[in-house]
Amino acid sequence: MAAYKIAAFSVTTNCTEPLRGIVEIEMAGTTLRFELNEELAHSLCSDLDHFLTEAQQRAFDKV
Repeated sequence: MAAYKIAAFSVTTNCTEPLRGIVEIEMAGTTLRFELNEELAHSLCSDLDHFLTEAQQRAFDKV
């Protein structure tokens, strides 16, 4: 599986009840659009928090 560098990322809300939005990811000369609901947003937030915590722990371990 190829990995591409993200050039830009945005999330816009298109409905508040139920909470839904559009995620746009710009990369490799194209823009991908995805619909996001509240459940997926919480899952993504948790995964990103875990990712950032691991990065901080690795940096701390190097000190």
